[in-house]
Amino acid sequence: MNRCGSSNRNGASLSDDLLTEILTRLPLKSLFRFNCVSKAWYGLISDDYLRSKLPLITSGVYYSYNSNLSREPRYAHTSQNGLQDCNLDFFPFHNKSSIIDSCNGLLLYYSCFPSTFYVVNPTTKRWMALPEPTKRSQLSILTFDPCHSPNYKVICFTSWLDQGSEIEVFSSETGRWVEHELHWGLNTDTMSATMQYFDGVLYILAYPKHIVAIGLAEMDCRLIELPEPMKREASVGKSRGCLHYTHNDGEQLRIWKLKDSNVHEWVLKHRIDVRAIVEQNHKRVHSAALSDRFNFLAFHPEKEVVYLSVPGKLVSYDLSKKRIEEVCEFGKDKERAHLIQIWLFPFSRYMSDCLANV
Repeated sequence: MNRCGSSNRNGASLSDDLLTEILTRLPLKSLFRFNCVSKAWYGLISDDYLRSKLPLITSGVYYSYNSNLSREPRYAHTSQNGLQDCNLDFFPFHNKSSIIDSCNGLLLYYSCFPSTFYVVNPTTKRWMALPEPTKRSQLSILTFDPCHSPNYKVICFTSWLDQGSEIEVFSSETGRWVEHELHWGLNTDTMSATMQYFDGVLYILAYPKHIVAIGLAEMDCRLIELPEPMKREASVGKSRGCLHYTHNDGEQLRIWKLKDSNVHEWVLKHRIDVRAIVEQNHKRVHSAALSDRFNFLAFHPEKEVVYLSVPGKLVSYDLSKKRIEEVCEFGKDKERAHLIQIWLFPFSRYMSDCLANV
């Protein structure tokens, strides 16, 4: 990083180190706006050093079971004040369409009348209507990785085959839809709705014990055998550069790490006794009730930490220190909120560049 300093018209200067320290104390939305101040500021804000000093952005989609709120999925971010709904009034079709997917800070909306997909960036308040695909979608997925590119893809599964699917893929890089045919080597009725996207690959869990990895660059599929069959809740994610698999059998949450993808060698890294965690860290709450509604949500991308939902709260659990900490409390208006999924991603210039040309 250039440490020469930035001069103003009065001759005073700030070193880049001091400016970096100031920038890390600003709200993330301000950083996105300051990208446009000058090329020097853009370079400083885009630097990996600054990104490493900033907290992860945490956002999620949830349903609310309160009688006065609709059962439509809602998008929120965590803050010191709890789980805060994002203001989406800037998007003119917010009340005429529905959130059908989200990925790392972007939202995918769909409107039936007329039939239209929209990609929305709540952070920069930009949105785009996609051209109409040629076929009707049965399942639509948004993929976006702000760590590597400002581009995103929308994948529409248009027809199911015995062991595959016909899809249409919209790429923001080309601005058009392209048809493909996938063959994943398993019966389609074994595929679950549990999937995650990172590093250009869409991972889908398949019963009883496989992951289907779809490489979106070449549209090829490969199978990864799981270390144990899925019985109840299971998830896949990435942490510290490695693929991880979690399985909750009702008594323990087990966390596996894929050591060698070529031979499908998994290593059991952690066993989490849900009831013990509750009794140790939430003594004021009845442990049986809490463990019944314990859900795994996400891995920290860089640390030995996982994120869990318990009634009314999002918590983190340090796997090394065996310690649980509250990330945020939902608040009284969201006491019955049910988090479906959360995303944790670093501040990135690709987030601000996404949809920049619309």
